[in-house]
Amino acid sequence: MPVQVDRPADLVALVGVELKSEIFVLTQSDVDRFLAFSGDRQWIHFDVERARERLPGGRTIVPGNLLIVQLPRLLQQAYAVAHFEKCYVAEYRQVRFRHPVGTGVRLFLQVKFLSVTPTRSFVRLEAACAINCAESCRPALTAIVVDLFYNPR
Repeated sequence: MPVQVDRPADLVALVGVELKSEIFVLTQSDVDRFLAFSGDRQWIHFDVERARERLPGGRTIVPGNLLIVQLPRLLQQAYAVAHFEKCYVAEYRQVRFRHPVGTGVRLFLQVKFLSVTPTRSFVRLEAACAINCAESCRPALTAIVVDLFYNPR
């Protein structure tokens, strides 16, 4: 269940607080659909038989960009703002792929708000995000995400 706040400015109370998403799994079917869209054709992502023989853990590797596109959904699982006009992702910074993730691995998002800066029109939220492997708690992906929440009219 996400932590709820009423308005974007209320996010300031969560600076420094660690929040988490639900656990999720990216399957080979998820990877295949993403590959069809992205055009990525590296065998490490789709060749299950070859991966079984040649890759650590015997699984295909989840594309890093598929991990990145999980961030908005996972952030919504960690926190929710009830009243705002719109929200834009302003920036992804310091994106790092820390270690490969095999298909079928249990993952979760860990997020900590670094700053919340209200302006006249919007609130700027800067958050440190890590998609972690649930079994090892090792980060697979880390990034700073900056969102702009526009105040309700």
